[in-house]
Amino acid sequence: MNYEELLESKSPLRAKLATMSLGRFTKVQLEDGKCQNVLAIRPQLNDSIVFAEALKSECEKNKELMHKHQLHFEPELKGNNIVSLHLEQGNYVTLAQLVQDQPSIVGTKGFISTIIQQLLDVTEYLHEQQVWHVCYAPQNILVRKGDNAVMLLTHGSFYLGMKNRMDLYEGMEDFIAPEIRNDGTVDNRCDIYSLGKLISWLFEMTESTYDYRKIAKKAQSEMPEGRYESITDMRKALASKRELRRSWLTLLAAAIVALILVGGYFMLMPEPTTVEFVKPAPRQATDDLIEDGFDPAELGVVSGDSLVMTPEERRQQKEYEAKAEQIFRKRFTAEADRILSKIYDNEHMNSSEKKFMAEMSSVNEELLQQQLDIATEAGISTARSQVLATEIVETLTEQKKKKLQYYGVQK
Repeated sequence: MNYEELLESKSPLRAKLATMSLGRFTKVQLEDGKCQNVLAIRPQLNDSIVFAEALKSECEKNKELMHKHQLHFEPELKGNNIVSLHLEQGNYVTLAQLVQDQPSIVGTKGFISTIIQQLLDVTEYLHEQQVWHVCYAPQNILVRKGDNAVMLLTHGSFYLGMKNRMDLYEGMEDFIAPEIRNDGTVDNRCDIYSLGKLISWLFEMTESTYDYRKIAKKAQSEMPEGRYESITDMRKALASKRELRRSWLTLLAAAIVALILVGGYFMLMPEPTTVEFVKPAPRQATDDLIEDGFDPAELGVVSGDSLVMTPEERRQQKEYEAKAEQIFRKRFTAEADRILSKIYDNEHMNSSEKKFMAEMSSVNEELLQQQLDIATEAGISTARSQVLATEIVETLTEQKKKKLQYYGVQK
C-alpha cells in the first residue's frame, strides 16, 4: 500500500491531519508496522513552476542544515513533481496541536521559556545560512513529543519568488511581517516580527512577564526599523530586561519581609483608641528638564570625530552626568514616595500576606516603569538608574516603616 492509498483509506491507523504552510502533516502506519511522518504537498501548489523549482531547491538545502532543531526529510516524486516529504523518525505534533490537546502545558514551569530559547537558537543558525523561516505560526512549528523539543521543517524564504506567496499562509497571516504581506524583501527582521507574534500567542493563555512582554512589543513593530536588527540583539535585550526584573524581585522580596515583620508588630500592640492613618505625601511638582537647563543629548560630547576628550570636555561631561543624576533622584524620589504610600498605611499592614503580595507586585511594576521612563528622559544608563532607584526605594521604605511604628502606638 502506497502513501496516497493510505491517505484515502478509512483506516483508523491514520493520525489526525494538521495543516502546515506547504500542506498536510500526518502520521501513517506502513505495512511493516512502522510509523512514518509525512508532509503531503498541496497539489495546487505544484501547478506553479516557480513553487516546484523552489521546493526542489529547499530539498537540496535541507541536506546541509545541521542543527538539532531542524528536521530532515526525503522527497517523494511523482513524475517531475515532489508530492510529499517523508520526515526523519520521531513522534511529532504541531505546537498548535500540543497546546490544544494539553492547554495546561503552557503553565508548566519552563515550558514557554524553553520553546522561545530553542526557537532563537535555530533561527540564529538559519540566518547564518541565509535562510529565513518567515512564519512562526504555532501550526507551522513541530514539537517532539516526550521532551517537547521544537523542530522546524520547511522555510518560507525559498518561496518568495511565487506570484502569490501568501497562498502558503492561509490562516497564518497574522504571523507574517507586513513587508512580506506587501511583497517586500525578507531579512532577519521578518523572522523577528513573527517570533514576537508567537511569544504574544504563547502568553495569551498565561500571565506574561515584564521581560517577554517588552521583547514581544518591540519585535512586533510595524516598521522593520523599529524591531531588533538580529537574533543576537533580541537575546541581549531579553537578558538585560530579565536581569533588571530579577533585581526588582529581590527588592520586592525584602520589602515583603519587612512589611510582614511590621504587620506582626502591629498585631502585638494594644488596640489604640484612635487610629491615625499615614496619608500619602503630596506629589511634588516635576521640574521640566528644559527649565533646568539640561539637555541629555549633550552627554558624551567629544572633540570632533575623536574619542579623546580634552580636560575641559571631561569636566563638562561630569557636570552633565551629575546634573542628570540630580534630576533623576529628584523626580524618582517624588514618584517612588507617591507609589510606596499606596501600601505603607495601617490598612495594608493589617491585611493578609496574600493581599500584600498582590499589592507589592503591582507597586514593583510601577516603580520599575517609572525608573525606566525617568532614566530615559534624564539621559542616564539603565544600570546606573537601577542603582540610584534601589537606594531611593530603600531609604523611603525605612522612613515609612518608622512612621508606621510611630503612629501605631499613639493613644
